[in-house]
Amino acid sequence: MRRVQVAPEGSPVSLTLVTWFDSMPAGSLRGLVLTTHDLSAEHRRLEQRGVRFSQPPKREPWGHEAVFEDPDGNVLVLHEA
Repeated sequence: MRRVQVAPEGSPVSLTLVTWFDSMPAGSLRGLVLTTHDLSAEHRRLEQRGVRFSQPPKREPWGHEAVFEDPDGNVLVLHEA
């Protein structure tokens, strides 16, 4: 079993990705969107911590977004409206 938990600093809210279910193997999560108020700052902060982005910040019709994968290959989108 593997678990990755993410929580904004000082926030009581967290996001936990797990591999507890056979129906949801690692790498099966696609398009989970995490919203931020400052995409540029979050992108820099995450890169400094070793996160590699498959798509750097880019303007889309629905807002700005950057795409990265967690260590298990799950795809996550960092989004700013």
